[in-house]
Amino acid sequence: MTHDEYTPAIRARDVEKRFGDTAALRGFHLDVHPGHILTLLGPSGSGKTTALRLIAGFDRADRGRIEIDGKVVCDREVFVPPEKRRVGMVFQDYALFPHLTVARNVGYGVRNGSRRRRVAETLELVGLAGKEDRMPHELSGGEQQRVAIARALAPKPEVILLDEPFSNLDASLRSRVRTEIASILREAGTTAVFVTHDQEEALSMSDFVAVMRDGRVVQAARPADLYQNPADAWVAEFLGDADFVDGVASRGTVSTPVGSFPTRLEGPVRVMIRPEAVSLRPDAAGNAVVRDRQYFGHDQLVTVDLANGTTLRARLGPSPYLQPGDVVSVAVSEVSTFPLTAQAADEAPQPVRTDR
Repeated sequence: MTHDEYTPAIRARDVEKRFGDTAALRGFHLDVHPGHILTLLGPSGSGKTTALRLIAGFDRADRGRIEIDGKVVCDREVFVPPEKRRVGMVFQDYALFPHLTVARNVGYGVRNGSRRRRVAETLELVGLAGKEDRMPHELSGGEQQRVAIARALAPKPEVILLDEPFSNLDASLRSRVRTEIASILREAGTTAVFVTHDQEEALSMSDFVAVMRDGRVVQAARPADLYQNPADAWVAEFLGDADFVDGVASRGTVSTPVGSFPTRLEGPVRVMIRPEAVSLRPDAAGNAVVRDRQYFGHDQLVTVDLANGTTLRARLGPSPYLQPGDVVSVAVSEVSTFPLTAQAADEAPQPVRTDR
């Protein structure tokens, strides 16, 4: 199927949804472009699953507009039911039919005339060829997950929506299965929207990540851009370990207890320092003392106290071997800066694009 390169596979504008007195979504904006994997990432209660259900058509928005492949599926006058939206859905518990074989599960939504061929194609794509006659209970958790993906892909939907799809898998399986699923979706050229609260999951498998808070998208970007250039201190902390120090910016430079860094801001600022940007060197005349060390084999997280009372964390390789009480020199390679007074949380954000 061809898409106009300027037409998002999904577009949401100013979408609102309330449940009683609770605003689940407010001012929700989103673009998802064809063939991209986008993850809605946020804490519990941020509106991620509500957004997914509105896109799927399981619930109706109170306000706003949702389009799929350029066609309006929900606004004040239009509501297209789920079965006519050409949207595939993968549920948290997979929702496989326990009394049907793998082949019959996958072919459930496919037209009779092409069902056998399409089931075979899709099972080949997800690596389950030869297991057509198995029952769901005879499969591992990872295999059941792939059956659920195959069933969603088989009718050739415009988009696939996945709600916390890996939450029922053991930790040892999650990393492998999510890599497999991302590969399957990319090979199929399918537009997909994931919902998760797991930052590592979102950053590792997505083309774009949209961070949600209080019912709206606060920042959407490619994973590396999002992690390295968060919109504010809240996004920075939510995405991973970060320490903050205050500084004063003037003439393109901010001065901090750990050095001076370039910035485009002026005046009082908050400076974010990721642990991986901090390096430590044993030095009897150094500027910090090791407080704590957590050793993980492949890396270690070392906490140090600077002379002025600032505490920083450093994520290092397995060496040097440091112990509490060791004196070290601290160097920081890069930082991000934010205005000391953050934008008010209830100030309406501008529409967020994910096509750059």
